[in-house]
Amino acid sequence: MINRNQQSGFTAVELLITLFVAAAFLVSGYQLYNLIIKDSGQTRAEARASNVAYDYLRRYSATAASPCAVATPLNNYADTVTGLSAVKVTVAITCPYAILTNVSKVSVTVLYNTPQQTMKYSTYVNK
Repeated sequence: MINRNQQSGFTAVELLITLFVAAAFLVSGYQLYNLIIKDSGQTRAEARASNVAYDYLRRYSATAASPCAVATPLNNYADTVTGLSAVKVTVAITCPYAILTNVSKVSVTVLYNTPQQTMKYSTYVNK
């Protein structure tokens, strides 16, 4: 009579399948990590550019003249912003309505980074 004892544990095939599944999780986790890091950097740059645009918008909307006068106080003004490169700011004041001379439209455009990205803000001022 032959006595066979079964040993507990993984067979070679089960171990190989487990390793392949673990490797798949590691690769997908690494790709997800890289995507999150890349997107967070772009979001941080966009937030900085947004803050710059809003600051200029607030500053120049307070100085809009009444009656409305078309002006470009800043045109491709080079500004230094931490975390951004090649920052250029343009501020334009226009008169959107011919019959309402006390309403001005203040627009701010911020061009930043390479390749160039754009952030735009506008507001209407009634004086």
